[in-house]
Amino acid sequence: MTYFKNVCLLKAPQKVDIPYGLIISDITEVCYLAGMVKDDVDTITVPVDTYSHNPLRAFKRYLSRHTADFIGLSAMTGAYSNALEYAKIAKEHGLYVVIGGYHPSALPGEVLNSPLVDAVIRGEGELTFKELINNGPSEDILGLSFKDNGRVIHNPDRALIEDLDTIPHPLREIRPKRFGNAGSDYLFDTVFTSRGCKIKCSFCSNDMVNKSWRCRSPENVIEELKMIHTTKKRKILKIWDANVLTSVDRMEKIVDLMFENDLTNFKIWTESRSTDIIKAERIMKKLHGIGLRHVSLGIESPNLETLKKIQKATSPKTCERAIEILNDYKIKVQGYFIIGHLNETVEDIKRYPEYARMAGLKQAAFMVMTPYPGTKIYEEYKRENAINSYNWDLYNNFGTVVEPNKIDLRTLKKMLAYCNGKFYGIDSSSRQRTISGTILEAIFRLINVAVIETNDDRNSRSDLKDCMFEYLHALVGNEIKDAQFRDANLLRKFGKNIIFRFYHSKGKSVDFKLSMNGSTTDLSINDSKVEADYRCVSLYLDDILNFQEHLPLQRIFSLTSRYDVARANRKKKPMIFLTLAMNRNFLASIYHLSSLLIKTVFRSAFQKRHKQFSIDQNPLEKQSQSSVAR
Repeated sequence: MTYFKNVCLLKAPQKVDIPYGLIISDITEVCYLAGMVKDDVDTITVPVDTYSHNPLRAFKRYLSRHTADFIGLSAMTGAYSNALEYAKIAKEHGLYVVIGGYHPSALPGEVLNSPLVDAVIRGEGELTFKELINNGPSEDILGLSFKDNGRVIHNPDRALIEDLDTIPHPLREIRPKRFGNAGSDYLFDTVFTSRGCKIKCSFCSNDMVNKSWRCRSPENVIEELKMIHTTKKRKILKIWDANVLTSVDRMEKIVDLMFENDLTNFKIWTESRSTDIIKAERIMKKLHGIGLRHVSLGIESPNLETLKKIQKATSPKTCERAIEILNDYKIKVQGYFIIGHLNETVEDIKRYPEYARMAGLKQAAFMVMTPYPGTKIYEEYKRENAINSYNWDLYNNFGTVVEPNKIDLRTLKKMLAYCNGKFYGIDSSSRQRTISGTILEAIFRLINVAVIETNDDRNSRSDLKDCMFEYLHALVGNEIKDAQFRDANLLRKFGKNIIFRFYHSKGKSVDFKLSMNGSTTDLSINDSKVEADYRCVSLYLDDILNFQEHLPLQRIFSLTSRYDVARANRKKKPMIFLTLAMNRNFLASIYHLSSLLIKTVFRSAFQKRHKQFSIDQNPLEKQSQSSVAR
């Protein structure tokens, strides 16, 4: 007889995630666990969508209305405190609480110190989970750490599953409704065709859980793809192996079978090593044919010495060649970079965005060195007293938890914003083809900067504004000549020369300067200065921060996900956008954005001409002082 009969599973979200489709979890990992025990239990469910509004309240409501005796939580380091929030509710309802994933596997003793946790599943979890569900906690279950009458017992490690084909396919039908879809109908989905990695980078957690590289057979992968493929809408499929091209011959077999079975209505995102892209050049046309449209490369650093220190077996030249290959085949490539290594200087970090542009990247993700528990670099930095915070909420690739020898934390935070501003400039914004789109993209990138830093309670509001200003100031010097913006004629009614000023405080503002010449427009970004005959529209960083505070992460995730789906389904875009327009998250966001823009326009109407005010003074302060004088 099964020991636990009514099972709940959840993957805890990180305290702060960047609102981007690549980040969103499709909870495939916990669906694997469900597949292991679906015939052994009375009920198994993922009770709430953790990206929904107030998921903790929804979880509490679920437990008050349904029978459950077990909760299995999966947690990364940055999600650990969220996992404990769910554990607290579960304990209040009498459930047995088990946590697995990278963080509990690295620190099982610390996790079991919490009164909210009964057991930890270490490492690869499927077999340990199945035995625990069927037999209850005991010293006979390999890979399990648990409490027994006040004692903490750590059983021996479990060997890896060598034949991944023996693992049942993920039980996706238990997934809750998310962004309008449920179960196997998620329009974002994730597949793992292999586990582990042959390269042992010192900063990577993969080696702790998945260890050596093992793969599923091509036929087994195709069975799973058939379960989620549909011709009705083009799904965004994340093939989320550590290195999907470790075996090029195997990947080619999977691709050939996808063609044979008409499994090509995917827009595929994946990650790979640069060396593997070069090896796989001969099948790149086939990969594009099955829908590969986005590859993220772990470039990490343009500094060869840094790459050696983190045991990243590659070189800048290799990365440049991989980028060239992907660009040749019209596959978007994003580079991952990690700044803030112990021996780096500010000048070293400034090379990152310059290198990314030189290498031919159109997208880059700049992250901060994060020594995750269980990694070699965590032990190294801990020995050197280089870790300044064990607030696990900050362990999300963007929180500053390591202070380099020659850079203080405040500067490191600003350098992260600098890298994004310097890399993206206005080249990406100009793709919007409208002036309004360019300004709105700048606003949303500033919001992104604020989202990254909001989670750190060491940051004041002034610190957030400083990071936002650092992003803006990195744009200074960018210009576009003779652009043909679609909305230029509309804006020309307000004057031939317009400045959109992003205002931080006295003496700190950046101007987006528009000069309209006939049918073309020049756009340049400069430090603010007095120029006659320019209409000035002032955008205050305080107002943008207020706007960001009215945009919960769940809402941003919902909107960006639906937008990505619309881009992947161009023929169905009008219907998807119509659905989006009726979405309450969308309407609420439009309301707050409209409030920001109306406030900006109303304020600017009183300025009339830019030359009336000193650039060192907030125009509102000037008006206030004038009123007092009168």
